[in-house]
Amino acid sequence: MKILYLVSTLQKAGPTSQLYYIISNLPANITPVLVTLSQEPAQSRLNDFKALGIKHYQLNLSRLEGVFLAKGKVKNIIEKELPDVIHSQGLRGDVLASKFTDEVPVLCTIRNFPQLDFPMTYGRVIGSIMAYQQIRALRKVSQVCCVSDAVKDNLEKTYNINDAVTALNGVDTLNFYPADSKQKSSLRKTYGINENSNVWISSLGKDNRKNSVTVAAAFKLFLTEYPDDTLIFIGDGQQRGECQKIAAESSQFKFFGKVSNVSDYLRMADYFISASRAEGMPNAVLEAMSCGLPSVLSDIEPHQEIYALNPNGCVTFKTESDIDLYSKLVELVKFDRQCMADATTAVVNQHFSSSTMSKKYQQAYHEVVNSNG
Repeated sequence: MKILYLVSTLQKAGPTSQLYYIISNLPANITPVLVTLSQEPAQSRLNDFKALGIKHYQLNLSRLEGVFLAKGKVKNIIEKELPDVIHSQGLRGDVLASKFTDEVPVLCTIRNFPQLDFPMTYGRVIGSIMAYQQIRALRKVSQVCCVSDAVKDNLEKTYNINDAVTALNGVDTLNFYPADSKQKSSLRKTYGINENSNVWISSLGKDNRKNSVTVAAAFKLFLTEYPDDTLIFIGDGQQRGECQKIAAESSQFKFFGKVSNVSDYLRMADYFISASRAEGMPNAVLEAMSCGLPSVLSDIEPHQEIYALNPNGCVTFKTESDIDLYSKLVELVKFDRQCMADATTAVVNQHFSSSTMSKKYQQAYHEVVNSNG
């Protein structure tokens, strides 16, 4: 079987990591062919995919060029490679792949709530148009794979797409794993973090979906009771300045910006916080769980889905409430951290490993091919 993977770029981000996990765990009897539409950004995982030894077509089209040229170029690749399935992810990939459904079975992965995520990122008007385009594409393809049951339920309730299936996101457990006490101590020395305090970690996103201001406000309250604890923010985005104002130059807040070695920061931490307003199935949470971090999560549906699988390793709070988050931070430190950590890694191994996810897609490829004769 040959699968043609169609994406915009290999930008270093969660969806690209998930694509890498799918392809790197394929068996020898499935041949991947990768097609990227645009020039790679500065932060790209292209070399990681090249190291897998797979065939790659890089079209290097601008968005405007893509409107006029992408369909013809991809058609030529399809005629040359004769794939059994096209697997796309992302708006541009999905829209383009949906134009070939009469020639090849198409499987799309959806990782978001279109009516929420696009308007939050691109504004109400442009975001609504983008959501319409994606849903229109999804209605044409052979199979839609959702990264969580929450995403699947949203497609059913909001768009009446009833035949989607769930393929939970995965995490690379060989890269994201718990640190022993010696490793944790060494990492904290390297990054200038107090070895004797509890360390919390959270992600700053490029827009306000991560809701990092709520995290900062809650932790400032938390410090009145636990003044020696530390909060690490990794990433960068719109809310960094506001979070730094809340921190008021407190030495207990650490802002590291964009980092390439996320696993180091997770391994030297004790707890993870996510206040996200919208997610599909959050990579950041899964990576933290794989590193054995008990988590405090906003009560959006994908987080509730994680909580249902991992009730002994995380707690949830009211999404927009810094007061409720503060109370849950206080609650969490009173639990046995090691028991929560053990429960968390067990859940990852059972439900969220990268190999488990890839096998789910392999099953979907066979079903799509069989159902299309």
